[in-house]
Amino acid sequence: MYKRIQSIAATLFSVDTPALSVAERWRSALGALLGVGLCGLILHSMPVASHWLIAPVGASAVVLFTLPHSPMAQPWSIMGSYFFSTLAALTSMALIPVPQLAAAVAVAATIWLMARFNCIHPSGGAIALFIVLDGEYSAQRIGPTLGLVALNGLVILLASVLVNNLALKRRYPYRPSQAPQNIHLTKDGTPFERAGLTHPDLKSAMKTMDTFVDIQEDELVRMYNLAIVHAFERNVALTCAQVMSRDLVTVNFGTDLEEAWNLLRKHKIKALPVVDNFNTLIGILTIADYLRQIDDTTTAGIAVRLQGLLKRTPGTHSEKAEVVGQIMSREVYAVQGHTPIADILRQVAVKSIRHIPIVDDKRKVLGIVTQTDLLGALYQRIALKSA
Repeated sequence: MYKRIQSIAATLFSVDTPALSVAERWRSALGALLGVGLCGLILHSMPVASHWLIAPVGASAVVLFTLPHSPMAQPWSIMGSYFFSTLAALTSMALIPVPQLAAAVAVAATIWLMARFNCIHPSGGAIALFIVLDGEYSAQRIGPTLGLVALNGLVILLASVLVNNLALKRRYPYRPSQAPQNIHLTKDGTPFERAGLTHPDLKSAMKTMDTFVDIQEDELVRMYNLAIVHAFERNVALTCAQVMSRDLVTVNFGTDLEEAWNLLRKHKIKALPVVDNFNTLIGILTIADYLRQIDDTTTAGIAVRLQGLLKRTPGTHSEKAEVVGQIMSREVYAVQGHTPIADILRQVAVKSIRHIPIVDDKRKVLGIVTQTDLLGALYQRIALKSA
């Protein structure tokens, strides 16, 4: 019997969603304080009905300042739900003389209309009840009621835009993040997109489940990808320090282009970290940096242009690049040794990065991780797990 009660209690009171962090709880509460306070100040200064701030605004505030990325918190959901709930309530009161029945029909009709027009928002049901329970409506009261509800909806929406973006530094209204661009300028998606969860997959799943999912599609895709990264990190558990090459070949800003080119050829590598006199990373030199200096891309043209680029110009003035610092890439994706390789695999796949310098907290170079290092480490770990 005790176990039975315990099981029922666990079913009723257990929650399978992660709680908000302490910082996010305070941020949400502050947002509601500022948002509802701003609404009150604006509405109190206007010549509207006695209910200058209607109770359903409180329900809207919970969603707008706790879940601003939710589909239920977007502008159309707010305004659509406010409009359809008012319409459903006034119609129910006009056709049904029994208040209890009118209230039930108003809430049911509100839900159906919100679902039909894709504007589900919790305050819709509250507004329907608020209007029905407020008493009988004459033709003279319909206009002011519509105006009051519309004004509350507009003001809480305005407050949400201002407070979320300016005070809480949240992006509102929600805008889907731009998909990573294929750097090869082809129609193929990134390797993660081709092998992972896609929007058509989500649409198919939601159609099969036939239910409302309170999360944006691209947020769900992002959550899925983060979960995959976490699972990979848990199973592979390798850091950059464990797989990086430590015996580095580096160059300085003033290294001659020919000297750097000969180092690339001698060591059969495709990139050289560029450091200053304190071994601090300031850039990276790749074969692509040399090719960017060459206009003629025919086979003969490349050879001739490359020879001209590598040859040092005599004298004190030159119209072409002479040293590494003039052609190197200054923006370098670098990480620290304790970074899990799961964190850099996505960058390697999405941005086609082939060489990742490993630095300490003062950006001094400790090693470098290449695609070959990653493949070798993954092959070894998979082989060991399969053995």
